[in-house]
Amino acid sequence: MLRKARLLFPMMVALLATLALPSVAVAGGTLEPKPSPHDNYGESFTFIGDLDGGTFVLVQLMVTNIGPGSRHGICRATVLKPGQRAWTPQKKVGEKEWRYDASTGTLQVGACSARAESGSTRVEAPLDGGRVVLEYAAPVEPQSPEGSEVEVGSARYRHEVTLAFSPVRVLLQLPKGAEETHVGGGYGDHTRSTIAPAKLAKRWVRFRALRGGERLVLLAREGQDGEFGPVYTWEQGEPPRSLEHFTLSREGAKERSVWKVELFGDAGAALVLRSTALLQRSAPVEDLGMLGGLVRPVVGSPVTYLHRAVLERAGKAPVAGLLEVSLEGDL
Repeated sequence: MLRKARLLFPMMVALLATLALPSVAVAGGTLEPKPSPHDNYGESFTFIGDLDGGTFVLVQLMVTNIGPGSRHGICRATVLKPGQRAWTPQKKVGEKEWRYDASTGTLQVGACSARAESGSTRVEAPLDGGRVVLEYAAPVEPQSPEGSEVEVGSARYRHEVTLAFSPVRVLLQLPKGAEETHVGGGYGDHTRSTIAPAKLAKRWVRFRALRGGERLVLLAREGQDGEFGPVYTWEQGEPPRSLEHFTLSREGAKERSVWKVELFGDAGAALVLRSTALLQRSAPVEDLGMLGGLVRPVVGSPVTYLHRAVLERAGKAPVAGLLEVSLEGDL
């Protein structure tokens, strides 16, 4: 049980890392971690596929100092197939088992890898007898909407969108299963933080419409101090649009939760998000029971809901996508 608790520290960074946005584009080194000696340092490269047929795939490559030791590498994956049990493997490695190769643009974490090429991006995660490969039809191009950096004292959090609206082809082989090929819409981001996860945010809202004729991503954060930012929406082909704040409400509890999010700009309510179907509820610290007290002071008690949802806008057709709501505690 103690070993389980220790492994949970870096996983918390992963759970809170799926939240933010990008930085100015840089030529080369786009998948290169920049380790810090700070105890709360955590850096994450996240890759998502929302696939035709309803399958959801996520792969994260991380480096963090949180937990015993420093500069751990972590590779984790999530595969959610309609009507099937979630597959959520992860592997933690030591400092000598991850590296970035500038000559090939490849970040290697254990057996997992992400490679940025001139016109494409390839991510591979062989874990626990299964394998996920995401092949994006676009290169990694970091971009940072306004307000993508957060400061808490001298500590900082920064988010970059690396793959905003790319088609993706996914090769998927679950343990003891046959290899499958799926296509759909893809997304990627990069976050780097030296803020203790428990202090970074009270709640996050993320929406990603990655398939269909209209594609957009949305990010909204409320800090522990009640301040908002970043809050923005970004439609394909348009510059990111900043918003002011949001409200979050729900009916029901835990797996029966139904969410409504209203986002406001200068002229009042601008966007409304409504959840339609739960894909996953993740509450790893809560699942530890009494052992959760060992990690809660550092990482808090994050709870993340992933739903199918619809975005409503005045004068426009609704847009279907993925809604992610992350809370510090699930009251």
